[in-house]
Amino acid sequence: MSDFKPVKTVIVGCGMIASKGYQPRCQAYPHKIELVGYYDQDVSRAGDLAQNGGGKVYQSFDGVLNDPNVEAIINLTIHTGHYPVSLAGLAAGKHVYSEKPIALRIEEADQLVETADAMEVKFACAPVAMLGHVQQNVWKRIREGEIGEVVSAIGNFGGPVEYWHPTADAFMQKGVGPFKDVAPYPLTAMTTMMGPVKRVYGLARITVPERMLHAGPRAGTHYQVTEKDHGFGLLEFESGAYGLLYHSWTARSEIPPYEIHGTHGVFSIQAHDDGRGIRKRTPAGDWEIEASPEGAYEGLDWGKGPSDFADAIRNNRPVRCSGKHARHVLEICERVFESADKGVPIDVVSRFPAPAPVGQPLPWS
Repeated sequence: MSDFKPVKTVIVGCGMIASKGYQPRCQAYPHKIELVGYYDQDVSRAGDLAQNGGGKVYQSFDGVLNDPNVEAIINLTIHTGHYPVSLAGLAAGKHVYSEKPIALRIEEADQLVETADAMEVKFACAPVAMLGHVQQNVWKRIREGEIGEVVSAIGNFGGPVEYWHPTADAFMQKGVGPFKDVAPYPLTAMTTMMGPVKRVYGLARITVPERMLHAGPRAGTHYQVTEKDHGFGLLEFESGAYGLLYHSWTARSEIPPYEIHGTHGVFSIQAHDDGRGIRKRTPAGDWEIEASPEGAYEGLDWGKGPSDFADAIRNNRPVRCSGKHARHVLEICERVFESADKGVPIDVVSRFPAPAPVGQPLPWS
């Protein structure tokens, strides 16, 4: 739309994911998103982003909430901040886009979804990888029946995060762990392509109770692990298909990041990366490797989700990366842990509106 007005947006939480991911990629879509400011409890970090891209440095979160010029918030706080920051933003009448997980408890996610509905504002949540060219291409071919009936899928993501992330200890505290931090990548892909999960069985525990940071200014610091850091989730989909999740902060696996199995073939792709191509196998053949579709981004395009979010705000349509979908993904992770504790399968009760495939013109074009 030639008269499209970019959505005036503030980034809240100005750490590594903001500086290396969201800010540069949102700046790639200036016709959709206008980054008008930044807030962080460490004002210097907000100042660094403002220096890189312009915009206001807010001295308080209340200043963001009370600024009538701010239409939307991108919530990039630490895991424990996702719920309170998103809730405050929604309650103030701001549209909110949150990093995953949507919250740490399903009751918190319920309140976020209910508040967004009550305030009639848009609420979106990462991950955004399903908007990628590879993922959309594979999903379209699945809908067209290229691999027959979908019968199962596998998801894998993880490895020892303390060797590269300067605040890895935050990823291993109660309520987080690999299932809530990185399982949303394959889970969002699975549930987009295969529909909701109705039942799970989990096996998970803490395998390395004390760890040490190896990266950043706090390298050498020891910390305690208080959430399950290694495990498996078996999924039963409403469609009758099955799924397997392997997620760990302890051991990196060569299990495919995301593989989807049909009665006439298999697709194997990255759950979070748009630029590494597509692998396909038919029952009678070997693996065939296809290049990524034209326009694919090498890596994870952090700005694509906020751009779709902005397009949904201006055109008053549902967001594709919806809060209700993120709530379902969170509940799957919660039930995997509950099943691991109780030793029995657990039902998943939430559902979500199916996201629309990305069509033409692209919502971020």
